[in-house]
Amino acid sequence: MAMKAEFCPNQNGWDTYVDSRPDASMYHRWDWGQLVEHTYGHKAYYLAATEGGTFLGALPLVFMKSRIFGDFLVSAPFSSYGGVLSNTLEARRLLLEKAVELAQELRARHVELRQSGPCEVGWEETSAKVRMEVQLPASAEELWNRLSPGMRNKVRNAHKNKLGIEWHTEEAVDDFYGVFAKNMRDLGTPVYPKIWFENLCRQFTDHVRIIILRDGKQPVAAGLVTLFRDVAELPWSASLRESRKKYSAVAMYWALLEWALQNGYRRVDLGRCTPGSGTYEFKRHWLCKEITLRWYYWLSPGATLPELRPENPRYRWATQVWRKLPVAVANWLGPRIVRAIP
Repeated sequence: MAMKAEFCPNQNGWDTYVDSRPDASMYHRWDWGQLVEHTYGHKAYYLAATEGGTFLGALPLVFMKSRIFGDFLVSAPFSSYGGVLSNTLEARRLLLEKAVELAQELRARHVELRQSGPCEVGWEETSAKVRMEVQLPASAEELWNRLSPGMRNKVRNAHKNKLGIEWHTEEAVDDFYGVFAKNMRDLGTPVYPKIWFENLCRQFTDHVRIIILRDGKQPVAAGLVTLFRDVAELPWSASLRESRKKYSAVAMYWALLEWALQNGYRRVDLGRCTPGSGTYEFKRHWLCKEITLRWYYWLSPGATLPELRPENPRYRWATQVWRKLPVAVANWLGPRIVRAIP
């Protein structure tokens, strides 16, 4: 029976295949598309390459509609990586052809694949972002000794400030969001809606933890950690500007690394960033391995590469205005904008 690419109606078969792939992420799983659908109303499509009923490839896509940015397909939105999984070159080819066919049917401007590494797809490529991954040693002592003397001093200073460290799940979303939303406003960046994080915690109950740092009773730093296989990932984190003199961000990162070691994880992904940025400079001091993110694009006739990143110089004026908004106003406006920025 010939191999074919088609829409997959079966979550069990899909997730069984994803779980069999060493290069898969939690963002490939069926539930990620459902999470995006339930939160933002975007339509998820699951493309599978099969032969005689056997899965040989998978490509999850979400169709995002925006009056401002146009309509497009992306794998996987609101994550650093997703993209195509395949056992063979033929399976990959069929999936990509099916993705283009779907894009043309939907009149999408482009298709975006967020691959975690190089992938021969024959589409246009950008590699402006890296993810910063700490490969954990056997013990916290060894990890400590790997840090530079300056970084160890910062961790010691953080401990002197006696910030309380707590680990939670869904019940801490409010505390997390209070810190995260204020920090996003201060950065001049639209914030995700709180329901996104609430739904994420419910959809992936066993794969999410929230770390909260308190100065007395006040949350001053927070992070949402996703867990998949041997990796603890920190895709969303923040610290209040006024708490940084107490090294709140340093305390949070060290607490995450210690927790991951104690709970059997072998790697900690500190999230994506732009080389040369302030975030990049902070993360690299944790002795990260820099992994270039390869994002690939099919473009419809006349379309150009999208530039939806908040750090785009074209949006500098908007960033300056956003920083001056009251937090309540930014929290109301932000989700209406960010739903179309994957």
